[in-house]
Amino acid sequence: MFKFFYVGLGGALGAILRYSFYFLPIPYNKTIFINILGSIIIGFISYFTKNIKILDHRLILFLTTGLCGGFTTFSTFSLETVELIEKNQFILASLYSLGSIVLSIIGIYIGYYLAKLF
Repeated sequence: MFKFFYVGLGGALGAILRYSFYFLPIPYNKTIFINILGSIIIGFISYFTKNIKILDHRLILFLTTGLCGGFTTFSTFSLETVELIEKNQFILASLYSLGSIVLSIIGIYIGYYLAKLF
């Protein structure tokens, strides 16, 4: 039962962090930045826990399902893609979608690489 608490607490913190990012002076689309950063973080945690295994399972739930789940914004990404399509900005919608997916996958590998340094 406490697993839900850890996920919920992490999710709340992740959502607060995501909202806070919209006030930062990031010159480009904040959603894609958040998704890439979240992918790097979850990639790091995933690699770290699979290969070093010193984190408690509750902490892993808090950080991955909770924090990263609340921080990253796939539903917002999807909505923004649909809005671009509705504005007939098909090329931009395609670039945004492809860029988000590819760069987030690359972010996972960057997280793996950074975890290997520890």
